[in-house]
Amino acid sequence: RAFFAERKLPVYDQESGEGLLRFLMLREGKRTGEAMVNVVTSAPQVSELAPLADRLRSRVGQTASVILNVNPKKASVAVGVEEHLLAGRDHIREALGGLVFQISANSFFQTNTLQAERLFALVEESTELTGSETVIDLYSGTGAISLLLARRCRSVYGIEVAQAAVDDARRNAKANGIENCTFLAGEVRGVLPQLIARGVRAEVVVADPPRAGFHPQALRALVLLGPGRIVYVSCNPATLARDLGELVRGGYRVEWVQPLDMFPHTPHIEAVARLRKG
Repeated sequence: RAFFAERKLPVYDQESGEGLLRFLMLREGKRTGEAMVNVVTSAPQVSELAPLADRLRSRVGQTASVILNVNPKKASVAVGVEEHLLAGRDHIREALGGLVFQISANSFFQTNTLQAERLFALVEESTELTGSETVIDLYSGTGAISLLLARRCRSVYGIEVAQAAVDDARRNAKANGIENCTFLAGEVRGVLPQLIARGVRAEVVVADPPRAGFHPQALRALVLLGPGRIVYVSCNPATLARDLGELVRGGYRVEWVQPLDMFPHTPHIEAVARLRKG
């Protein structure tokens, strides 16, 4: 705040679309100690914000990454596609479940590492993998679930719309010596039907969609694929209930739903649901 006040940099106003400073995103690798500061602005004023990197690194440490993300759109979306590296690396790393993950500024990764370990352990247990299955991981992000499951199945396909996250997932697979994962960039509603058309079949599907839940076309494609088991990870109980209803109408039964408190002291909650066909 002192830095911004000294330079009289205006805060962004969502209604008028005027101002510069939109969001400040902080990330920390709890297992690695690495930190990232992502300043989101409405315009690429690199020269104005470059001194901030030196001040932050003097306080946080020289290993900290400082990113300037530019989002000129008036829509209420946190980040844009344009990025400028002000200092450090363009990613941080986090260790989870015996693997190490590279996380870029614009890639999704669970924010609570300790609870994420419990979440992923529950997902892994719920898949009931024996080693011979093909798994499709929908909305796969940086590949955390895909790579953790890859150790217990024949192959995994991960589908993710954010290219930066797909790039991270591929790097994470290589860094961890995992060779039975294929990561595909694109909307689930477009890529999943393509896999089905190619003859790809899966005994298990894991899905971790955004708060909006499944797109109707993606849900129809999932029912068409017809995996024996579905493990659905949700951060929005309303869209989870909606999508479970559609899957039940598509021939699945809900065996159980387990909530997890990923965000203490907030009204938000994560939930894992397991469904079985027939």
